[in-house]
Amino acid sequence: MSFEVMGFDELAKELDQLGKIDEYAPEILQAAAPVLEKSLKAEVQKAANRGYASGDLAGSIKACKPGKNEQGHYVAVTAKGKDRKGTRNNEKLAYLNYGTTKQQARPVIARSVKSAEAECTEVIQEKFNEVTGK
Repeated sequence: MSFEVMGFDELAKELDQLGKIDEYAPEILQAAAPVLEKSLKAEVQKAANRGYASGDLAGSIKACKPGKNEQGHYVAVTAKGKDRKGTRNNEKLAYLNYGTTKQQARPVIARSVKSAEAECTEVIQEKFNEVTGK
């Protein structure tokens, strides 16, 4: 009695590549970051466009360099810097997203993640296939 395993070489190659995740995870995340950045900018512009917003907040949204912590690899997309008055843009993003006692919450972060999820997954899969040689 014998059996033949079909496609094992491809599986072995992919598993071997997975052992090198520290090498290619930053590259894969960096490929997907612009998708989320664009989505967050669009959501911020929609929510902040109330006649008084100058567009500085949306323009300050940038992707950080990919990093690694105890939970794994990540990339952050957030507002950077300060506006003309010295207010931190990330603080304004938090106020917009979570609200204040005088301003209702507009969950722009959750909406942007949800709207960019499919495209980010597609970009990540394409980059993964490129890196693993598929």
